[in-house]
Amino acid sequence: MSQLASPLLGMLAADPRADGGQRRVTLGADTIRIDRCLLGIRMRLALPVRAYRGVSLQVVEGARGPYYRVALDHADPELSVTLAEDRDPESLVAEWRGWAKFFHLPRLALDADAGCVAVDGRLGELVLGLTRQRRRGWPLRDRRSRISALRKPPKTRRHVVHRDEREIICYE
Repeated sequence: MSQLASPLLGMLAADPRADGGQRRVTLGADTIRIDRCLLGIRMRLALPVRAYRGVSLQVVEGARGPYYRVALDHADPELSVTLAEDRDPESLVAEWRGWAKFFHLPRLALDADAGCVAVDGRLGELVLGLTRQRRRGWPLRDRRSRISALRKPPKTRRHVVHRDEREIICYE
């Protein structure tokens, strides 16, 4: 993995399995680094941003009522990174959009019933994905060279047929 070129933000996050119950998360433009100590063993994970599914907004039921959380969502819940938490959803919407734009990831809404729902990149019920890369070159490239493919076919002699005329054949 590449080193974290320009760290944007370093923060402490809660981690129930780590020693001391905390881990250090460093955010960069293209890499997320997670440092933690587990049973006395130091661990450092450096994950590319493209390993994350998107920036999610979810409602979390807390002891003092519901609150909202903006997080980098990963398929493995232990690798998800909480970016912001607040009781007011309007204050987090701008932050949600900003983080999604910064990381070039889709915005996701996490629902308890439906799971993960993509907010960006939708055309009606159709979820738009990444475009495929165009196939370059000529499909018969391996069989014929490009020069021979551009060459014009040879001109064939056209036999001229004259109507109502006789052919004279002489064997002398």
